[in-house]
Amino acid sequence: MKSIIEQFYYGELNPCEMPVPTTKKYKETLALLAQTEDEFVKRFPETKNSLTELKDLMHTISALESLNDFSRGFRFGAKFMLDVLGKDESK
Repeated sequence: MKSIIEQFYYGELNPCEMPVPTTKKYKETLALLAQTEDEFVKRFPETKNSLTELKDLMHTISALESLNDFSRGFRFGAKFMLDVLGKDESK
């Protein structure tokens, strides 16, 4: 079995391509979002383009937030491990 470092090096591990959640709550919320969007466009068809632009901006913001969270989490984990491995409890 390859180490996580080897998997990352050989391109077998790509955190930004991890699958979306598969929980029941996630699926229900996603379905509710689609239903709400459909109802909104039916009521106000002239807003479809604006709604699409809004969704695109929200996706961009979400991706930037995910990158930030991943970076912060990765740094925290690395600092945590450095602290754990660098301490000598016998002193």
